Amino acid sequence: MKQYTHAWLAFMAIKRLEQAELSKSNRKYADSLIKWFKDNKDGVIQGAWYPDMIIKDMASSHVLKFTPVDEGEKGKFRKLPKTHLVYQYCKESDLKQKAYKIDRDTNLPDRCESIAHSVVDNLKMQESEEKGSPIVPSDNHVATLFFMLSHYIADAHVPFHCDSRRFSEGNNIHGRLEKEWDDEIKKYYLLDKANGRFFYDPTGYPLFDKKKDQLYKESFLKKVDDNLRKRKFAVSFGPKNGNVWDFMSAICQYSYLLSYRFIPEGNDHTNVTAHNWKKLGSINLEDVSIAALSDAIDSIATVYFRIWRRYKKWEKR
Repeated sequence: MKQYTHAWLAFMAIKRLEQAELSKSNRKYADSLIKWFKDNKDGVIQGAWYPDMIIKDMASSHVLKFTPVDEGEKGKFRKLPKTHLVYQYCKESDLKQKAYKIDRDTNLPDRCESIAHSVVDNLKMQESEEKGSPIVPSDNHVATLFFMLSHYIADAHVPFHCDSRRFSEGNNIHGRLEKEWDDEIKKYYLLDKANGRFFYDPTGYPLFDKKKDQLYKESFLKKVDDNLRKRKFAVSFGPKNGNVWDFMSAICQYSYLLSYRFIPEGNDHTNVTAHNWKKLGSINLEDVSIAALSDAIDSIATVYFRIWRRYKKWEKR
């Protein structure tokens, strides 16, 4: 995904938590996270772009690449919360009956798990060290870790990040897909480009351009919003997923399946064109966009919440 998409998703995840129906105890944790995020939000565009701009581990930690193979046991797939569109679209996929291999050195779930631990560790250090200690992490430092984490979580929802076919080559369908999303966000939200951030509305979220309200009704972003409004927010990582690694592994598995529903077997960078790529498979570009973006928002919100709750429970001990 591109820069403004990553930042927008992090904001929408917090907004999702603010609007979600939660138990009384979980609402308390969510509200404290929301307040903390809004107090430390200005670095979101820079922080959420750090993995691409500074760290540059795109070939390994932004991806978990699957290849279907003819021999071996049928695929062992984890479960996701049933609310996730990618799960609904792909739970009956024929590829679930087929073996797969994972490309060597691709490790997106490991990266997410490690940053999740780093966030909690740094929050614990903040709590434990005396004020003014030279080793205490600042809120800005911890916020940057949160924003970086949302980048990797979001990338797991890009179907081509989980598909070993080379869609960054040829007509660069990978880049075209991500540009569609970034252009749509920049079309409807007001950007403070001089300061590298969104303009904010009175509630602290990216400022929507109200002059484009009628046009927005036809946008897939409106359909993302509609989908989230009607789906229940899942605090759970899904059945038998005990941690961030399990959850992200499941997401990557279903993103792989989604990629093949979007661009069916028999197609790759050599024959997918700039004219046919949007409607080749059993689901089209709009379906993929709604699933990837709405699921990414929920996944970021869930991981953020679970990390924060874990820290807050530790803080009370």
